[in-house]
Amino acid sequence: MKQDRFKKIFIDRKVENSPLVSRITGKLSSLPVEVVDGPEHIRQEIRLASDSVGESKKLLFLTEQKSFLRPCPCTSRCVSCDYWNIDLQINCPLDCSYCILQVYLEEQPLIISVNRGNLIEEMELFFKQKRSRVIRIGTGELGDSLALDDLTGDAYFLVELFRKQHGYHLELKTKTGNINSLLRIRPEPNVVLAWSLNTERMVEAEERGAASLEERLQAAVRASAHGYKVAFHFDPIIHYPGWNQDYQQVVERIFEIVPAESIAWVSLGTLRFAPDLLKVVRRRFPQSAIFEHEFIRSRDGKIRYPRPLRIKLYQELRKMFSAFSAEEKLYLCMESIEVWNVFSEKNKRRRLSSAFPFPWLS
Repeated sequence: MKQDRFKKIFIDRKVENSPLVSRITGKLSSLPVEVVDGPEHIRQEIRLASDSVGESKKLLFLTEQKSFLRPCPCTSRCVSCDYWNIDLQINCPLDCSYCILQVYLEEQPLIISVNRGNLIEEMELFFKQKRSRVIRIGTGELGDSLALDDLTGDAYFLVELFRKQHGYHLELKTKTGNINSLLRIRPEPNVVLAWSLNTERMVEAEERGAASLEERLQAAVRASAHGYKVAFHFDPIIHYPGWNQDYQQVVERIFEIVPAESIAWVSLGTLRFAPDLLKVVRRRFPQSAIFEHEFIRSRDGKIRYPRPLRIKLYQELRKMFSAFSAEEKLYLCMESIEVWNVFSEKNKRRRLSSAFPFPWLS
């Protein structure tokens, strides 16, 4: 992430004396800084921009928040992944055409919460709770886990927080190759570095500011060589002419350079979005063709491919991974029990309540 892409830093008056604020402003010393009493002034500045979404990604707001940890808000009627989120940052400096944050966070700046002491207390209480299953916790729902790591140092902080926390897995999910800080520390078996992947054609056309496909895969190679477990997320899988061959090339490239034993899991999820996203995309990404497709409104209100097409996409991806004896590492993200049952024959005779845990995550 090139830091010169930012325009201004806003500092919440409540945290202006924070050491982390000093670290960030020191790294961005050429940017103007303004101390504010809350986010409303920043939102007004964003509203006045011709591209409010793009403007929101250029303004940093250093602040605090009351709580950080929450369960992933799995779509109703879908099989849960038993995932939890830590919201250290809100909004993302990358700019993908299909990203739902364009709707949810249109007038929010890039928010960085600097009150780490509160997060430590919250996580210590969470770790003390006895769990009957493995818990995965990530930071990549409301932003990219590593895109701002050069500024924040969050990755190192979180890895240290999760050391020796048996049964709690930290996943840092990214579309960047920004893992240098993680290669300078000792890896932990419960820390997984994950990459969102798509075909080279989709990366180049739909994922502004993200690393290339090969850069992401090479970062995964370096991470696994250092001792980390890695994961991959094919989400969203996008249907277009030639999709099968393109995704086949991605899967083959993974197993060509990444040791299979280093892969913890792989998620699959097809393109889906809230109806309000369409008007935003047509304004901001007029060249994008991925939304010119037959869609349906599903029971959860989201727009999706029809179920037969989703099943076809998942089954084809499963075949690709089966060729490398890795189909057991797959799970579906935000999919219905009906689709799960077709995708996974072994679940046909029972109610699937969770996509996790995998047996090797103990």
